[in-house]
Amino acid sequence: MRDHTDVIIIGAGLAGLTAAKVLKSAGKTIKILEASDHVGGRVRTEEVDGFLLDKGFQVLLTAYPETRRFLDYSALDLRKFDPGALILNKNGITKIGDPLRQPGALIGTLLSSAGTFKDKIRMLALKIKLARKSIDRIFLEHQSSTLAYLIDAGFSEQMISQFFKPFMTGIFLEDKLSTSSRMFEFVFKMFSEGDAAIPASGMGMIPLQLAKGLSSEEITFHERANCIDGNIVKTSSGSMYKANHILIATDQLNLPQPFHQAVKSYHSVTNMYFTSSTEPYKMPLIALNSLPGKLVNNMAVMNQISGNYSKNGNSLISLSLIGDVPFKGAKLQAKVIREMQCWFPQAVHWNHLKTYDIPYALPNDDQVSDEPAYQTTKLSPHCFVCGDYLMNGSINAAMKSGRLAAEAIIDSAR
Repeated sequence: MRDHTDVIIIGAGLAGLTAAKVLKSAGKTIKILEASDHVGGRVRTEEVDGFLLDKGFQVLLTAYPETRRFLDYSALDLRKFDPGALILNKNGITKIGDPLRQPGALIGTLLSSAGTFKDKIRMLALKIKLARKSIDRIFLEHQSSTLAYLIDAGFSEQMISQFFKPFMTGIFLEDKLSTSSRMFEFVFKMFSEGDAAIPASGMGMIPLQLAKGLSSEEITFHERANCIDGNIVKTSSGSMYKANHILIATDQLNLPQPFHQAVKSYHSVTNMYFTSSTEPYKMPLIALNSLPGKLVNNMAVMNQISGNYSKNGNSLISLSLIGDVPFKGAKLQAKVIREMQCWFPQAVHWNHLKTYDIPYALPNDDQVSDEPAYQTTKLSPHCFVCGDYLMNGSINAAMKSGRLAAEAIIDSAR
């Protein structure tokens, strides 16, 4: 039996690391058991041939309340995307901007073929409406699908298909826009009130910052928790750890026994990286593929946002393919290149660097909340659970769930 601690945390993702910070600040002794060789869970950056690759295209929305609470943005050296997007359509490439934040984008946005003039006015009205609406109120609203919400708001089919569908698909990782309208309002509000950004040295710097201050005695890697028996954790290595409380901070597919259960619905993504000696485009913008039947949903040239992503200055191109992709390997690479040549003829010269197949990238968000019910977070007198799937699929929810679980443990120990 390993040394007794106040709290064992299973999983070193954003939820577990946030919980660890809160528990340590309250004077609790902790032990984190992490099955892999790194912190961060689904938020990870690795270096390949001088390029920084985030495992799955992700951004930090700087307006998130929990990231503002726990992260030092200055230390992360955040690099911002420009507001708006490039729209890749059958007529070529058009740009839609955010005139409220970039007045110079007004004329180009009004002339963009991504939507009608009335659509652009409705977009501004939506931003103003959500600016006046609190997050608490958003998560108390009736839930419909995002698609139904956009139709009810009066947006044209053109605007939905050209902008909202590829943009929100890249965030929600599902292309039916069945995700809760609460989630749409929350995310759209966050985009409107802050920046979409990445740390200069990759998204993996976020969990590394959260883990700063953890000693080698407080985290053990390559230690998978198989079973929880009362206040004892049994691992695949045959070790047993005892604590006053146990906090499960894994994703919903990896809950240890006796709490493991089948999960029927979640969202997948394939993230492909290519390099090029030429620049597909020079703006720090996301590009959205609006064509029906597409493979690639969205694209970003990562070194246009942060030069650290490419040591030799060549372009690092990130492509996101949503859901189950029917092709693999060289066949997939060839089909993706052929598709991107519609707008970037030089894509024939792009070099494939790496592909990440991520079966579980986000939980199903057809129904969401901003705070889990207490009965869902306390599994037994000794055992608590946290994770974004208890609320909504976001960095904000992962960190908030970790904070709330840690506070519940602290309260229960009083």
